[in-house]
Amino acid sequence: MSDNQPGTPGQQTTGVAGQPESHGESGPPQQPGPYGASAAPGAPLPPHGGRGSKGRTIGIVVGALIVVAAVVGGIVLFTGGAGTAYKLTTPKTLTGGYERDGKGKKGDGRAFDNKKVPGMTSHADVSAEYKAGTRKKLQLGGAYGTVKDPGKAVDWVFAQTGKSLRTETGAKARGGTKEFSPSGFDGDVLKCQEYKIAEMGLAMCSWADGSTVGTISSIELTSDGTATEPVDLAKTAALTAKVRKDALVETD
Repeated sequence: MSDNQPGTPGQQTTGVAGQPESHGESGPPQQPGPYGASAAPGAPLPPHGGRGSKGRTIGIVVGALIVVAAVVGGIVLFTGGAGTAYKLTTPKTLTGGYERDGKGKKGDGRAFDNKKVPGMTSHADVSAEYKAGTRKKLQLGGAYGTVKDPGKAVDWVFAQTGKSLRTETGAKARGGTKEFSPSGFDGDVLKCQEYKIAEMGLAMCSWADGSTVGTISSIELTSDGTATEPVDLAKTAALTAKVRKDALVETD
């Protein structure tokens, strides 16, 4: 597998750490929040965002995607070095017609050592926002290194994500996490969870294997932009398996 070339520089996206992933570029570190989020929920509404309270709720749901990716970069920290088989990238395009919105972010996780998974040390994390048309938005976040217990890592991600989403957006988990084994998935663990913000739905899936832990969180707006389509976790799990393959690159 070969690394993906960065796209044309565009608007900076909210990331979990301060360095753009593009080759030869650098920028001042951003100041992380409690779990690495450098911006609060409430990202600009999509072009068809609703008005009034529904519009504000959609803004919170869109912002929640950023919170999920920030959690991954902030607390899932790894030991690098020998044994690392893959790294994660933020390719310009993903399966499903998604295009990266701005630049991908890459950080070393050093600011988050007090929130690491027990037995792991920081290595690197990545994050990027994606969109497909005006109705679909997706956030990819993850980290790579050596993962000693993939199942434990995924459960930790969901526990911390739930806390952050409740605190920062008021989101509530709907049902429990569900494990999936979609076609083409060759990692160790893949679980998904639905979150509700008012009457609107957010889907999150997280995977782990011996080298990587990652998540995607996604929403799909209705045609009038005032609500979200019903969450389908099985469909999101299948998308996650494909996105994982898009983002994985073999290490040298």
